[in-house]
Amino acid sequence: MRKMILVCCIIVLYFFITNVSIAQSLEKGYGIGIAFGTTAGRTDVGGFSPQPISRIFGRFQPLKNFAIEMGFGFGMLEGNKFGFFSSKIIPLDLRFLFYTLNYGRLQPIFFTGFSFMNFNPVDQQERKLPNNAKRVYSNWMGTLPMGVNLAYSITRSSIIELTCSYSLGTKDYLDDIKANKNNDGFFFTGINIYAFFESEDTDPDGDGLTTREEKELGTDPSNPDTDGDRLRDGYEVHIYRTNPLKKDTDDDGLSDYDETLISNTNPLLADTDGDGLMDGEEVMNYHTDPLNPDTDSDGLTDGDEVLKYRTNPLNKDTDGDGLSDGAEVLIHTTDPLNFDTDNGGVPDGKEVERGTNPLDQRDDYPIIQVGEKIVLIGITFEIGKATLSASSIDTLNIVVNGLMANPEVEVEISGHTDNIGSAKFNEKLSLMRAEAVKQFLVGKGVSSNRITVKGYGFQKPVAPNDTEEGRAMNRRIEFLRTK
Repeated sequence: MRKMILVCCIIVLYFFITNVSIAQSLEKGYGIGIAFGTTAGRTDVGGFSPQPISRIFGRFQPLKNFAIEMGFGFGMLEGNKFGFFSSKIIPLDLRFLFYTLNYGRLQPIFFTGFSFMNFNPVDQQERKLPNNAKRVYSNWMGTLPMGVNLAYSITRSSIIELTCSYSLGTKDYLDDIKANKNNDGFFFTGINIYAFFESEDTDPDGDGLTTREEKELGTDPSNPDTDGDRLRDGYEVHIYRTNPLKKDTDDDGLSDYDETLISNTNPLLADTDGDGLMDGEEVMNYHTDPLNPDTDSDGLTDGDEVLKYRTNPLNKDTDGDGLSDGAEVLIHTTDPLNFDTDNGGVPDGKEVERGTNPLDQRDDYPIIQVGEKIVLIGITFEIGKATLSASSIDTLNIVVNGLMANPEVEVEISGHTDNIGSAKFNEKLSLMRAEAVKQFLVGKGVSSNRITVKGYGFQKPVAPNDTEEGRAMNRRIEFLRTK
């Protein structure tokens, strides 16, 4: 018996060392185990006298919640309350095990079955007791074992079980006497040490891949989501064709889970819409649509807007000039980041609308309706004089271009001042300044008959004169279209 125990211990120890994965629900496999414990007889002699017993067994598990076990054991029974008996017992049994819910590493197992057991009751001198000696009964009888194991998974395939059972005999001669109609039996409590060899065709972690497939792929058969991307390994392999060992198969900055279940992008293609931006950049950095190469529908791909033209891929008219970014780049060759590419004072969209060249400031002139007036921003004079400053020339050239291009237009030029000085002085100064502007335009070829001048001094302020900013706004030249 000692040799059998030693061999079993070596087998189990080897299996413990060579199996390191954590156990879950076992399925479709087989294993071997050894049990150690004590017996307590329930016979007519009575008396609680624990005796050793050991058992070796093999277990086949075709289903997660059911297994078949065959084993044999060797032990002792003894009673000494109303007399004495001792018996070696050798049970050969077949058990059916039913697995209940799995609580992490713990799992209760209920079992029942039947056994064919040899017994041989003797006295203290190991002499056969009377009925045994007379062969009143056979030394073999059937028993019906039933009990429960509490299994704890040490590794994926190495298990230790606390076991408790009662075996009811089919005879009443276990203690050599038949005193009543109750058959004898015995209790067994002990420990099972069990090594399980699981079939490679099972899916222990429930991820949709068999153990064989997981070994071939290098995934963890005890973890349904090896790469931690929230997709089961089986889904990655069989449905999405992604790499179950890599969270982001296409390295685009989005996990396979985010691509397949949130953004609906292609987890195998870094740039699903082919716009030059990776899906992760579109979703997390630029907030563009990774399924639409031109999110704002301006005629430029998101990639070109971000990487080439530096325009806003979410705004079809980045500079707000009335032209889409695509029209500026592809049709008019204007700057999509500058609403007035030629810096002539008229937005690119307005120039295109009226037929002027948005790349040539010489045709940038304001167009107003009869009765409308505009303030010519940029026309300034020397302090207290009617002499035009050099910075006014560009603005006046634009006015010249506008009047030359529209010969039917007639205008009134009015001068205005702040309230510094007398009313008479400011009225004269404002008229002289208006006349200076007229003379500039006439000198550029505009007919003098088309221009009238007036000086209003500080009679028509557009801002309070009590601040420098207000006085600057009041010192102005206005154009009023009269025809």
